[in-house]
Amino acid sequence: MIGRAAARFPLGGRKGAWWGVAFVILLLVSAAMVSLPTAAEPGDRIAAFYNAHQQVIVWQQIVGTLALLPFLAFAAALSRWARMDGRRNRWLMPAAGLVALATVATSLVAVAMALMPDLSPALAHQLTVIEDLADSVLFASLAGFVLATSTGAPVWVRALAVLVAIASLARAVLSPFGVTVLDVAAPPAVLAFLLLMSGRLLFGPAAGRHSVEAGP
Repeated sequence: MIGRAAARFPLGGRKGAWWGVAFVILLLVSAAMVSLPTAAEPGDRIAAFYNAHQQVIVWQQIVGTLALLPFLAFAAALSRWARMDGRRNRWLMPAAGLVALATVATSLVAVAMALMPDLSPALAHQLTVIEDLADSVLFASLAGFVLATSTGAPVWVRALAVLVAIASLARAVLSPFGVTVLDVAAPPAVLAFLLLMSGRLLFGPAAGRHSVEAGP
């Protein structure tokens, strides 16, 4: 029975890796649709933007929320991988849950603003402040998720995870104050690291070792 379970793991590992790739692709598609204004913009400009881009904003948030499905599947695959390798990563799934909750909260605010028929400049600015704070929570939770995925990994992977987490946390803290220098660097860094973890899940030594153990 153990041999059969180990033999099935490489297939599950490969599938889990592609869930990670699918998540990254969906996020890139979502980000390419439109760039939402921040609270640094005046309220009248924010209200005008949401009024002019209502449909694309709604679709962007739908795509971004749907991306949570492969994201959670990817996190579950990483958790299984750790267990099959004799490790227990108790922080990974809670961190993934926080990422999902923060993503939904951010999307709900954006959709609500897009669907409001008479969005006033004052309300637009207030809701954008809330959206920016939710986005900061999202990047803080992503920092935690990145660190959690690197548990038990080689030193160079953990070092990269720390750097990516620092960039994400810095963006989370500085972005509400109008500091946007990390807005360009932090998101690609997170996505690149998740692609790295997908590669490790696909070609990592754990999968190969279990394949050998499953042999005659």
